[in-house]
Amino acid sequence: MVTPPGTPDPAAPVPATTQLPQQPRAGQGAQLRSTGDSRATMSAFMTMVATDVDKYWTKVLQAAGLPAPYVNVVFPGPGESVQNACDNNAPTTDDDAYYCPLDDSIVFSQAIATKIWNGELRAPGNTEAATNLSGDFSVAMAVAHEYAHNVQTELGIVPLPPADLNYPVYKTELHADCWAGVWANSAYYEGILEAGDIEEAIQATMLVGDYNTSSRGHHGTPMQRHAAFMTGYNSGAPASCDPWLLDSY
Repeated sequence: MVTPPGTPDPAAPVPATTQLPQQPRAGQGAQLRSTGDSRATMSAFMTMVATDVDKYWTKVLQAAGLPAPYVNVVFPGPGESVQNACDNNAPTTDDDAYYCPLDDSIVFSQAIATKIWNGELRAPGNTEAATNLSGDFSVAMAVAHEYAHNVQTELGIVPLPPADLNYPVYKTELHADCWAGVWANSAYYEGILEAGDIEEAIQATMLVGDYNTSSRGHHGTPMQRHAAFMTGYNSGAPASCDPWLLDSY
């Protein structure tokens, strides 16, 4: 059954609080600033974010006695395409942003990143109001989400095809949202957030949430995606995201 907009979400894990930590002062640390959306600038920004996300997960996994994560990252420019092992080796398009476990790669089009940045990307049927540009940190959150899928695969949470999935898609997607929030927490303590960054990420999660709960590809409703991200951000602990995989909701 498709849940219409405005219908309360079914019971789901929620953060203990949605109170945002105090944002750092402008000028503190190396800022993730909105520096434009040209090909060169967007590519550099996404690479910077991916590098920081990789640094965070390397620290976490090595502290647990596990190998450092590894993934190939490709950010095709507008009109560019690449081929990988997913989707029968079909060339990618400007609308592609995904993790491919078959060749361990993240493909994230700069064109779709620009749509996310501008608050133009939303799930079909989503009527949530966009009050402003989602901004640079919405793109950072999306990159961290795709990197989370890589870590899920490396840890066996998501098995390599053709093995059956351990969890429904919406649970692994919400779990990845939560892990993106965990990384955002680490970015806060690094001093690389600007005032308003977390609000940008929250707006992005609200826009890409969908109500097609009967679809196998359902990624979570807007409020679930918001809550999952905030669970990770408020806790800063990867284990806090376990309920999004394990609980019934």
